[in-house]
Amino acid sequence: MTVKPALADIQLTAFMSSRICHDLVGPIGAINNGLELLEEETDEDARAYAQEVILNSAQAAWTRLEFARLAFGASSGMGQAVDIGQAERIARGYVEEGKHRLQWHAPKDIQLDKSHARLLMIIIAIAIPALPVGGALHVDVAAAEGAPTLTVRCVGRNARIPDKVDGILSGADLEGLDPRSILPYYAARLADEAGMTITVAKAGEDVVFTAAPA
Repeated sequence: MTVKPALADIQLTAFMSSRICHDLVGPIGAINNGLELLEEETDEDARAYAQEVILNSAQAAWTRLEFARLAFGASSGMGQAVDIGQAERIARGYVEEGKHRLQWHAPKDIQLDKSHARLLMIIIAIAIPALPVGGALHVDVAAAEGAPTLTVRCVGRNARIPDKVDGILSGADLEGLDPRSILPYYAARLADEAGMTITVAKAGEDVVFTAAPA
């Protein structure tokens, strides 16, 4: 299926920028709050707490920024391929920051084309809201000549397909796109450019996202 662009590129850029800023504003704001607390407090316990907030928030900001660099960026520093171990490390840091866990199943010592690595990261980001009370993301990478098959299975209590995601991925419902719903649209565009299709479906109690060669 060819995804017909529903957004002008400049609007897509604006929505993606808003999404990235949304992901970063929390930890960066917490760093600022911690610095203000350090300036104001003389109590050693309060200062130790502020330092802990700053350290934890800085780590969270770095984790999200590193994920965004791979998922959204075009860094020449990564070359045209991404080591599967690097992709796992970046994905694990992003997923396991909160109440989710990552189960990674992929051949070792393979390289992913950067476009496929980017698509996998975006699918992971879309999959997290499918587990509103936490759970595990089971990521499978089936290597093949040309495009691999990428699968993210969401396993956990109350797993559900996030609102509008199915329609956006299929191209059937592209009305009202905004920064909150831009990632599925971006994933569909990436998949289309890579000669792949991306779907989401319930499989028993689980939710499964699949990107496969068209």
